Amino acid sequence: MTKLERGSAGTRTANRGAIIAALLSGAETDRRQLVASTGLSWATVARIVDDLLADGLVLEQRKIVRDGPGRHAAALGFNPRAGLVCGIDLGGTYCRMVIADGLGTAVIRCRDKTPRELGAAELASWIATRVLGLVERYGDGVPLTSVAIGLPGVVASSKDRVVGSFNLPQILGTTFVETVGAELGVPTIIDNDSNLALLGELHYGELPRDETVVLLSLGTGLGSAVAFNRQVLAGPEGLLGEFGRLRLPGRKERLRDLLSGAGLLALARASGHDLASADEVFDDPARFHGLIDEIHEALLHLVSIVALAYEPGTVVFTGGFSGAFSDAVLETVGATTYETIGVHSELRRSVLRDSGGLLGAMAAALSGYYTAIGVARHQVVAITTADLGVVARLDECPVDSSAKEEQP
Repeated sequence: MTKLERGSAGTRTANRGAIIAALLSGAETDRRQLVASTGLSWATVARIVDDLLADGLVLEQRKIVRDGPGRHAAALGFNPRAGLVCGIDLGGTYCRMVIADGLGTAVIRCRDKTPRELGAAELASWIATRVLGLVERYGDGVPLTSVAIGLPGVVASSKDRVVGSFNLPQILGTTFVETVGAELGVPTIIDNDSNLALLGELHYGELPRDETVVLLSLGTGLGSAVAFNRQVLAGPEGLLGEFGRLRLPGRKERLRDLLSGAGLLALARASGHDLASADEVFDDPARFHGLIDEIHEALLHLVSIVALAYEPGTVVFTGGFSGAFSDAVLETVGATTYETIGVHSELRRSVLRDSGGLLGAMAAALSGYYTAIGVARHQVVAITTADLGVVARLDECPVDSSAKEEQP
């Protein structure tokens, strides 16, 4: 063991984190390979592995058969049953949850109507009761370790309060955040739903690793998020990228009034159209051609702002409202943006579909769990690789309908 490895508690924690990160990579490994991959001494690796085995975080698996001289070695793997995590995508219409093991394999999921009539504390209690009930019924005695919740609102960088929410105004302030964390009884991460949707794309989608990426979430509301070097950015008041608040040039309407389902429906009704949903605008292009042209112009305005603000290599579209724009429209918007301001960005749809927010919340909860057991933030980013199979596994995961789930 080197002097450095015997050093401070911080160094010992970093060594432990490096070994856990290597075990979380998914590749079969043993002590000798951990020495090679981490650069730590044999004595340090052996000591940390023994501690992790005693803590139940690591399991010895089958024997690795080696050619040539030397003993066969036991393969080591992270114990997925050491702890459970929960990811929550809380929307104005539906609340989706997934309980997953320590390697991100979904155990149970649910999709319930959001009880919008509840106040902040009552809504928080409803969520906590639902989560703890799922863990009790399906967790097989494995403890819950971390929860992450994506909210339809602006979350301060301190993550202790919601400073804006168009679709769930009762979550404004600190009451919801404080109550849900207290009742869950485990570390609880709160963030904007667009930020977590982008996190899901970064962890499980097809995005390039090292370029700037912007996510535009066009659904009931309008949200956005940006990442540099796979790190999702946030401002001090959580307002970074809240472009939906911007007024359209020369008009009183805002971008969200034309580029979100709720905004467009309200705008159309205010103009005297008796519509049940915003989809009816696009279903009758002959009647609404003028409004549709305005919507396309608003989309071009939004993408142009994003391009000038961040110069992204990729702009990812997600949310049900984004389905109103054909591939031809997105291609035209991208080309016009380049011709106008000289920034070339690839405009593409999310490969995670409407699961991005839920998977992002799960990824955030896993990151919280890994950090708690000693993995540094930069190590967490390094061990997370694209895995499109996660969507199929989520789709195949059993669904709990005890809260009278309504299928889409």
